[in-house]
Amino acid sequence: MTAIPRHASRLFLRLNASRTSFLSSRYYLKATTDDPSQLTRDDVGKLYHIPLDTTKALNFDAILPSKLKRQVDTFEECALLCRQEFLEVVHCLQAARTSFPAIRVVLWGKFGTGKTTTLAQSVHYAYTQNWTIVNVRDLMDWTRKVNEVQMSTYKQGRIDLPIYAVNFLQHFKHQNQHVWEKLTELKTQKTYEFTKTEKTLEDKPITELVEMGIASPLFASDCVGALFKELRRYSTKGDIKLLVAFDGANSMYGKTLIRKADKSWAKPSEVSLIHHMKKFLKDDWSNGIVLMIADKREISNARDPLSVPRDTPLELFGEEGFEDIDPFIPIETQLYNEKEAGAIHGYYKDKNWITNEEAKSEAGLKELYYLSAFNPYYFERLCAFN
Repeated sequence: MTAIPRHASRLFLRLNASRTSFLSSRYYLKATTDDPSQLTRDDVGKLYHIPLDTTKALNFDAILPSKLKRQVDTFEECALLCRQEFLEVVHCLQAARTSFPAIRVVLWGKFGTGKTTTLAQSVHYAYTQNWTIVNVRDLMDWTRKVNEVQMSTYKQGRIDLPIYAVNFLQHFKHQNQHVWEKLTELKTQKTYEFTKTEKTLEDKPITELVEMGIASPLFASDCVGALFKELRRYSTKGDIKLLVAFDGANSMYGKTLIRKADKSWAKPSEVSLIHHMKKFLKDDWSNGIVLMIADKREISNARDPLSVPRDTPLELFGEEGFEDIDPFIPIETQLYNEKEAGAIHGYYKDKNWITNEEAKSEAGLKELYYLSAFNPYYFERLCAFN
């Protein structure tokens, strides 16, 4: 029998120890399941995976935070942290019934604490449960990043955003392919007449409203309004469950950069798409959830470094907005605790996202705690540069 050289034996033991450490690390980080409906409190602080095919089906490229999107592209996998805030949203989703009005939930918290990521996780949950999804990446785009406007032909004084309306309908169609056949079976309650020649007749599939809006930007905003009306009706009847999830919800009560014919600034309520979205805040429909993010970008002023905007829903929505969304369930996104930050740190080490040996150590981890102040965004940025 050939003897194994001593240095080779030591190398084998070192590799075996490294492999054992890797496996134990993965075991610690991995949640008990990748099914978001089966996650429990025992999974808090652990990571679960979303298949890349699912992220493409849900168009996560458009809704994930930009830094997280790049990370997913680099790792070629989507691993998200199970946090208590997400489980609270899941409990709200599981409570949706036809017997009481749609539940309104507001995600709020400091910058970088995971509001947008939690919303994306909720969209994934709705997808796994065959819900219909109405998702807007950032409602603030509809009031601040406007390139083309036109006056509504349906309602005098209302302003249409044809490009955003078409983009939304395309996004809606992309995200709801898992229930598209079901939506095709649902018929319109009445005839929707957009012009003398363009109309969607009564008892036609509601998906025709989507196709017509995509093909005809001129009245795409009106198609969005008609689609929303039909979705609320069928959700109330119990034919579908409906998740309405949108970022920058307080921009519905902020200000716009849209000028009217008299050179005055338009109000958000005068924008057709926002008018249609605000109807989801009424109590006249059921069997769904309205998940909103309150973001202080709407009221932040880069030229006023002394004022510190508050993060609470009351401060961000204002009195008018607060009255519209009340009653609602507020869920505050928190800073990482040591377990959560440690899990993310271990995941980054496994993926060689952290290359600095000192940053990989226990002392380095504690220094990352200190430098990031347990803020998820800053913690990820520090890990990326070490």
